[in-house]
This record gives sequence, C-alpha cells and structure tokens, in this order.
Amino acid sequence: MRTWFSYLLSGLLLLLLTTVCLCEEKKIVISSDMQADYADTLFKNKDYDAAIIEYKRFVHFFPESEHLDQMKFKIAVCLFEQKKYMDAAKAFNDIILENPEKPDTGEAYFYQANAFINLGNMGYAEIVLQNYLKLSDDLKTKDRLYAELARLHLLQARAFKPDSLPLAKEYLSKISPSNTNIYDTEKTMDLILAAEKAPRKNPQAAGFFSIIPGGGFLYCERYQDALVTFLLNAGLMLAAYEAYDKDNKALAGVIGFVETGFYMGNIYGSVSSAHKYNQEGILRILNRDISLAPKIEPEGKGLAMTLYFDF
Repeated sequence: MRTWFSYLLSGLLLLLLTTVCLCEEKKIVISSDMQADYADTLFKNKDYDAAIIEYKRFVHFFPESEHLDQMKFKIAVCLFEQKKYMDAAKAFNDIILENPEKPDTGEAYFYQANAFINLGNMGYAEIVLQNYLKLSDDLKTKDRLYAELARLHLLQARAFKPDSLPLAKEYLSKISPSNTNIYDTEKTMDLILAAEKAPRKNPQAAGFFSIIPGGGFLYCERYQDALVTFLLNAGLMLAAYEAYDKDNKALAGVIGFVETGFYMGNIYGSVSSAHKYNQEGILRILNRDISLAPKIEPEGKGLAMTLYFDF
C-alpha cells in the first residue's frame, strides 16, 4: 500500500514539474549593443520613424549606458533627415545645453545651424555658429566654422542682403592655409570676386533715361519692353493732343490721366529693371556649383554621413 502510494505521489510531482516547465515563458535578452545596431540599421535604411523609436527604446532600457548621449544625438539627426527642422533644432539645442563637453556637441552646433538655414532663419543660424566659434580653440573646427559662415553669407547674397559678399569673402580669408584645399576656398573666392564685378546698371540713370518713354528699359537692355513702352506712351500722348486740339477737353483729360499712370509706370519699371538686372547678374554667378562640404561623423558605432551644400 505504501509502495503504491509512493509511486502515485512521485508521478503527480513529476507531472506538476513537467507542467510548470512547459508553461514557463521563454525570455529573450537584448544587449545594448544589439539594440544600438538594430536602430543604426534602420537609420541606414532611411526608416527614420522606426529608428527614432528604437533609439528612444535604447534610452529607456539602458539609461546607464556610456552611449546614451550618442543615442540622443542620433534621434536629433533622424529628425533633421526627416526635414522636421524645428524639432531637430530643439533637440540639438538640448544636447548643446546638457552636454557641453561631449564629442557630439560640436556636431550639434553645425546641425542646429543648418536646421535654422533650412527654416530660412539665417539670423539664428549665424548666432549658433558664432557662439561655437567663441568656444572653439581647435584650428580644424574653426576653419570649418569659417567655411560655414561664408556659405551662410553667400546664401544671403543670393537673397540680395547688403554686405553679404564682403562678409563671405572675409570669413573665407580666415581659413588657415593648410585647409584651403579642403573647402575649395580659392574657387569660392574667385566666385565672390566675379559676383562683385558683375555688370550693373545704375537705377538712378535708368530713371533719368525713362524721361523719354522706354529709354530706361533700353538702358537696361530690355529692348522689347522699351519699344512697347515708347509706342504705348507716344500713342496716348498723341491721342490726348488730338482730343485737345479738337476741343474735346474732357476726353483729352481722361486720356491724359491714363497716360500719366503709364508714364509713371515707365519710370518705376525702368528703375526696377535696373535692380533686377543687377540681381540676375549676381545670381548667374552664385548659382554655379560650389561645395563647402563639412563632413559629419558622430563618434562611436553607427552613423557616418556627409552633408553637401551647393550654391
């Protein structure tokens, strides 16, 4: 009886242990390196939404990792690549404020400046670059900052901001001789000098020549506009004279009023044409392909990229 009971008890115990073992959940352990590699793979495949999720997952599960700051930097880079420039600028600003001594912080300055450039906020972009210039003692970094500031002012020159070309030339001249080839400063300097010497028309002279209808357009080499303006104004003047000569003063007054508008438009258009001529001359030169191409290589395992900026 005791033997049978012992066997039964042993069997039940074995069955219980087997059931527990079968029901036990399998656990998958993911290391920080595995998580980082997976997130980097998503980034390289340009799946930025998924990459952000995985980088954030790394930050959550591995808060003590020595690569934590790098993961935050890569999240900001993903936002930049998604063209979410305002969010990227804020993310890079957090990195700059939280980790002023970290290797990625320098790249954060450049990325934040370019985020502002893409937002059209050149003023903020220049402030960011100037702030980093004040903090940096490294010659290579300072040369890169000078190149970025020169590029920034060349972009502003394309928007016809006064004094942009001299400022771009000034920053290019500050790049050390050992790094001039890296940033192709000689070619860019030639570009600036050519833009400064581009053919120009004097707006005041255009206004003066437009005393004769079409003369200002002729001065600005807009020959078809000059002909049309001359014929239109001459025709209205002649019509007003004939109406007045036939004692139809009311009609002459109406035609004269209309002609005054066309005549003033001829003067204004001539002055504007001179400005446009000057702007187009500069743009034709500045639209040539010039690259001041900073290379961005985040420290550690994962990302490596190069940003190119063409004029």
